[in-house]
Amino acid sequence: MRTMKRLGFVVGVCALITSAGLTSSAFAQAKEAPTVALSNAFLGNAWRRSMITAFEEAAEKAEADGLISSYQVSNAPGENSATEQIAQLKALLLDQPDILLVNPASPSALNPTLQQACNQGIVVVVFDSATDLECAYLVTNSFGDWARLSTQAIIDGIGGKGNVILARGVQGSPPEIEMYEVQKAMLEDNPDVKVVAEVFTFCDSAKAQEALLGTIASLPDVDGVIGCGEGLGAVQAFQTAGRELPVVAFAPSGRALKFWGEGNGAPGSVAVMSDPGQGVAALFTAINIYQGEDVPRITIFPPVVVSDDQRDAWIAAVDDDEIASWQWTKDLVDAQIKANVDDNVEGAALPPVPVR
Repeated sequence: MRTMKRLGFVVGVCALITSAGLTSSAFAQAKEAPTVALSNAFLGNAWRRSMITAFEEAAEKAEADGLISSYQVSNAPGENSATEQIAQLKALLLDQPDILLVNPASPSALNPTLQQACNQGIVVVVFDSATDLECAYLVTNSFGDWARLSTQAIIDGIGGKGNVILARGVQGSPPEIEMYEVQKAMLEDNPDVKVVAEVFTFCDSAKAQEALLGTIASLPDVDGVIGCGEGLGAVQAFQTAGRELPVVAFAPSGRALKFWGEGNGAPGSVAVMSDPGQGVAALFTAINIYQGEDVPRITIFPPVVVSDDQRDAWIAAVDDDEIASWQWTKDLVDAQIKANVDDNVEGAALPPVPVR
């Protein structure tokens, strides 16, 4: 009899829910604001510091707006050690956060610990890296998009014809291979653009300056350097050699943007890099997942792109020691998620230039 009464109560509640027009989505939206933990593998460069600054600013506002109930940031000591980050993660799991955001030291070494988080019902979102862990969501910038945007800017900047140097990234790394394939395909589609040299610069200005100084003396006129953010070093190499400055791809650091703004680099240059705002994008993506929204397991967000005509606005928004980042809001993230669902990532509008 007691069982029948309980069953009748459940049926009555279900009928009430149905008559009120409530859905599982409505219940998801009614969940309490989640607690959030961010695990960062190291803090040893400007990109990581910019990422943490952007995240903490966004998390403070999200907490004030009631989107999250609390947050904590844990930066592993040392230089990108998976062992140290695993220990950090285990400490974070003791607090049982609702959402765990991870910028990992390794795409696979953390998997057993992250699987443990999934088993506890925690929403796990990895960003700025790859992961093959099925229970984890991934927020990332496309290296192919990075290569496409920077290469097209150089091609446009030299008027679709001329001589270029192809400055490649970290030799043999998956990002470099992906970017190189995109670059080669675009150059094949633009036969009037001639590659007169290829050098490995590791996307680093100092290495680019050294590599190019040893190369350009034997080359004909060079109109552009297609690369991955080593533009400051590339321009300095041409200045040292007394050669006409090429169209280049800078890193969007405050220092590089100001150097560019002082007239260094030919008109049509660009600055492109993966977005330190990925941590913020991951936060709002994870909130959607926690609230029961339909989110792809892998969501692609755009790299930061600073065009010639937007440069001065970006200079005003980025300190010398910062890397430019998009200022993601929940509405902007929702629009980017929709673009992923609609298979229209390339056509999605970029966020506005930040204002300070």
